[in-house]
Amino acid sequence: MSLLEMKFSHRLTIALIAANLVVYLVTSYENLFLSVSDYWVAVGSFSPSLLLYPSQWYRVLTSMFMHADIFHIFFNMYFLFFTGRAVEEALGSSRFGVLYFLSGVAASIFHSAFSYIGGFTSYVIPTIGASGAISGVLGAYLLLYPGTSLIIYIPIFIFPIYFPVKASIYIIFWFATQVIYGYAKVAGSIAVFAHAGGFLAGSSLLPLLASRDRIKILRAIVHSSSFFKLPVRYLRGLSPTSKIILNILTVMLILGGIYIVITAPSIEEIKVATVQYSLNEVFYTDYISFNPQDPKYYKATLQETRILLNRLIAADLLYDVRKSLRTVEIRDQVIVTKHEIQVGERRETVNVENRIQYFRGVYDKKGFLTYAEGKFTTSIIYISRLNYYLSNPVTYMFNIDLINVDAGLISKYTGLISLIISISAQLVFTTRDKELSIVAEE
Repeated sequence: MSLLEMKFSHRLTIALIAANLVVYLVTSYENLFLSVSDYWVAVGSFSPSLLLYPSQWYRVLTSMFMHADIFHIFFNMYFLFFTGRAVEEALGSSRFGVLYFLSGVAASIFHSAFSYIGGFTSYVIPTIGASGAISGVLGAYLLLYPGTSLIIYIPIFIFPIYFPVKASIYIIFWFATQVIYGYAKVAGSIAVFAHAGGFLAGSSLLPLLASRDRIKILRAIVHSSSFFKLPVRYLRGLSPTSKIILNILTVMLILGGIYIVITAPSIEEIKVATVQYSLNEVFYTDYISFNPQDPKYYKATLQETRILLNRLIAADLLYDVRKSLRTVEIRDQVIVTKHEIQVGERRETVNVENRIQYFRGVYDKKGFLTYAEGKFTTSIIYISRLNYYLSNPVTYMFNIDLINVDAGLISKYTGLISLIISISAQLVFTTRDKELSIVAEE
């Protein structure tokens, strides 16, 4: 391939940014474009607890185009714009697309595996964002252009600050924070292990996807712009210090992967429910996961779903040992449920009248609901700073199907894949950096 034959294009990077922006506008317009709506999170987010269901695998892709709020998408698209174009130049559009999407898939795999480290809630918290795929682009950028500088933007009130930072320093520091925050469990609901996994996937995929001819031509272009200096720079690859830090961080993830593969079979099963319902003739679908050690503790995406489940819990219809191995039917009955709420600095007990037109529930040997269908009318509790009030009656028609998910199986096999990716990335950092670098560290 000659310089004349080679085509530099940023079309896929621009197309990905445009696609992410369009999806964000569609999924956030209900919230005035400030944040994604709960409905779209329920429909398109990724959750490790759903990984055993092939019908839910589409979420790995849809979650890659959704963002939590305006800041989330701004910073993701900012880094995709600056690093994606350079990586696309080095790989070509088609190979860049493969790296981008496989890095996003690997991010979901890492998040699923390392949910074992994060605990029960990590398996059930819905995740969204292109961060995992963009992390793969950052991994490739680090190997290709470690000696370049990135422009960092920090908004401070109305006075934004811009300053250059060497790419290797910034990216390795960022990677370190993802690994450390993940093991320290201080990242909250941010899927930092997904970021680390995407980064390692992009790094390990680069030698397989890189066009040596394109790299040689790009080196020649850079060399021609600084004749006396660059022949040494581009042959060095990563500096020894960068390699040491990257290897330490990667070994931490390798050891974590080994630990997960060995100990994951001991994880308890997680109960996961598909909840389909209509509320005042508006249809909803949500996916719920329950804590195996405390069945009354659950994670739901939609507020409407939480109201439904809270009424069932308070009425002893979701979990009740007295209903073990029974099928319970209720018709035309009024049940008053009690709900503890916080109003300002005081706690209140609110009685809510629920008129059950029909309910049929099947319970397992522990008294946990496995299947239910029904219809009931209730009131929603609205809380202000000083008081609360009950809404006009609303009607739920619902269907709940609950099954047990083998979280140990999920972590074991995703942990094995994560381990392979981590080892591959370490080999690349150690032995392949010189052949891949276009602008190396000084």
